Order: sequence, then C-alpha cells, then structure tokens
Amino acid sequence: MFKPAVIFVSLVLIVGGDIYDICTSLQWEGIQFVVTGTEEAGIPTMIQNLIQFSFDANNSRIAASTSGFQDGHQFQKDFLFLYQQKTVYVIEEGKCHAEYLDNAFPPHCLPSNFTWTWWRTWYGFPKMDGQLWIFGYVGHVNDLQYHVQLFLEFMTPASHQIFGKYNNEPFYQTTEVVNTTRGIKNPDVFSPPPSCKDAKPQGTYKTPVYLLGATFPRESAVP
Repeated sequence: MFKPAVIFVSLVLIVGGDIYDICTSLQWEGIQFVVTGTEEAGIPTMIQNLIQFSFDANNSRIAASTSGFQDGHQFQKDFLFLYQQKTVYVIEEGKCHAEYLDNAFPPHCLPSNFTWTWWRTWYGFPKMDGQLWIFGYVGHVNDLQYHVQLFLEFMTPASHQIFGKYNNEPFYQTTEVVNTTRGIKNPDVFSPPPSCKDAKPQGTYKTPVYLLGATFPRESAVP
C-alpha cells in the first residue's frame, strides 16, 4: 500500500577521491518540499509534502515530521525510523503504532552508474568568490531515472527529480531542500513521544526505494 506521508529524501552528497565516491553526510537536517505523482491500482494520485527531516547515519536513525495533501485530502504524520531497534514509530492524531523495519539503514553512497553532468555557480557567476557551486548528477536504479543536484561547498542538497516506473506504474517526484544544516541540533527528535511508550511492533514496514530519494538498496550502492 502506498504510504504518502513518508516521502523524504536523503540527498546530502560528498564528493570524494573520484567520481564514484559520492556519499551522504553522516548527520544532517533540513526542510523538504516534495511533489509526487504515481498511480494506485491504475488511478492517478498526487501527493504534496512538507517534511522536517533529520538524518543520523552515526546512530542509524531517521526522523521525519510530514504534512501535506494527497488528492486534496490533508494529512499529518510523524515517523521515527530506529534501525538499531528494527522499529518504526508512526504518530498520527496523537496516536502511535509501531512496525518492524524490513530493510536495513539506507546506504549513503550513490550507485557507480551515476555520473557528473554539469556545474554552475549561484546566480550564474563564473568564479568562486564566495558563490555557491551547484553540481548535477544523473543515474538510474532499476526503472527510475534520477537527476540530483547539490551545493558543493557546504555538501548539502539542493534538489532532485525522479522519473520512470515503480512497481510497473508511472512515477515522478521532484524535491527542493532548504534550510539544510550539518549535524543534529536536538537529538530529542529521535525520542519516541509518550504516546509510543506502550506501542509494540505489529507487522512489517518496508520502505520503497524512491521514498529515500538518493539512497538506494545496498546491492546498488558503491561498495
């Protein structure tokens, strides 16, 4: 079943020693604006999300506070992905339920088929001089084509677009990322609220590939 409120993007990239050494920052936070279009059982659906997102690879956890609309219907959900506990908590309307995570913490490197395609400076200035460099990469995972962009100097995400098919259905997603900072300002964002105190995991939760944007299944990532 499509879970619209979990559309978030782990898209901070670090350019290392060669073109294939492009990996996420270990800890970062930011606000994401996401628009996703796909089909469910042959019926087109549109989801618009605003997500306050915290990514912590050091401790294998992700927090995402989401709000938005799916086909005109408003939703608000908070998610805590605690991979060391193999548990995700979903909080909605003050109620909390937990599920077992069916996948490991997402790797933070782009697959080796991704290539650098262009660069420019903010507002088009041709020299550094304090300007921001934006780098673009393209690549694919299965039937999804990715175009990702990042601010090189600060190693923070700028935007990304995904096109193609997911589960044999047409799919696209565009994301803009703002107010990105490195590190975790308040680790309490990863603490389950009191409503989750007695929540016992029931069922399993497998995060679709595209919901994690530029993080990918381990078999696709750079070794």
